Amino acid sequence: MSRPMIVIPSLEPDQKLIHLLDTIRQQDTKIPILIIDDGSGPDFKHIFQEAETNYNTTNIYRPINQGKGAALKIAMDHIIKNEPEIDKMVTIDSDGQHSYEDMVKTIQMSDQHPDGLILGTRQFDEKIPFRSKFGNVITRNILKWTTGIEIEDTQTGLRVIPRSFLPVLQTVDGDRFEYETNMLIETKKQGWPIYSQPITTTYIEGNASSHFRIIADSIAIYGVVFKYILSSISSFIVDIVAYSILIYLFNQLDFASILFASIGSRAISSLFNYYVNQKFVFARNTPYSLLKYYALVVVQICLSAVLVYAVHAILQSEEVVAVKVIVDTLLFVLSYYVQKNFIFKEV
Repeated sequence: MSRPMIVIPSLEPDQKLIHLLDTIRQQDTKIPILIIDDGSGPDFKHIFQEAETNYNTTNIYRPINQGKGAALKIAMDHIIKNEPEIDKMVTIDSDGQHSYEDMVKTIQMSDQHPDGLILGTRQFDEKIPFRSKFGNVITRNILKWTTGIEIEDTQTGLRVIPRSFLPVLQTVDGDRFEYETNMLIETKKQGWPIYSQPITTTYIEGNASSHFRIIADSIAIYGVVFKYILSSISSFIVDIVAYSILIYLFNQLDFASILFASIGSRAISSLFNYYVNQKFVFARNTPYSLLKYYALVVVQICLSAVLVYAVHAILQSEEVVAVKVIVDTLLFVLSYYVQKNFIFKEV
């Protein structure tokens, strides 16, 4: 028989937390509940005390706000060290978005698939607040593009995590909302399956109590992708400028000139791009990364030269610089995937 523990990260809660606990305890008086007070302060202490006294919760208090991701890691650490009988961690939001019935459904799915991460998947329609729909659509498409993860709801707070996942997920980067996205990426990287359980979509007062900062947290969630795009744009400019100069100096448009111009420009821009990606984008100094990076560069140079020359030969176009811009833009997507998953992959 499974032994789940409910985990509720909470920042400055109101009576919706008490109502949530009351609903749970009316149905189940024994399931353990762990609340992480993420630095709410003395004005909210009475709510946590009421939860502990009337609803038999275990509370962990943090003196300062560290973020939802940090709170979830604290809960994982508590379960690993102090709850040997717990076999799964059930995360729910403190604002009452998740119903008891949906929580039970996700736990039941976890019982059927104990080897995977279970996500309570909301249905996104016109009733969803803009910031929730915006964040989910953007994250969903970026994850699909960069990692191959296809999930309808990437930011759901209702998740069932097997105990065996906790030691790894506890080490994942991110202390705020970006942690939930990073958790999905790490799950995919580990080869663990992800399952979705449809749930009711409930937003109380337009989700006004959410602490999601649409600008700051979006930047954190998509930070690596944003930095990669900026790095690639700057490297792309260096490459095109160098290519244009070399084509001008060669003063010919035969295959040899196009190939040598591609090699020369890429040699210059790749040194710049490698340094920026290693130090600022992926921030990883993985073994043989330089060797692997230049293997990718060689492949890109060959593909770029062949495709540019092929388009030039077929269309009889003299605008080889413009053609190269289009070709290298397409290679940009391939390069990101290879760098993230093979060259600068965390070991």
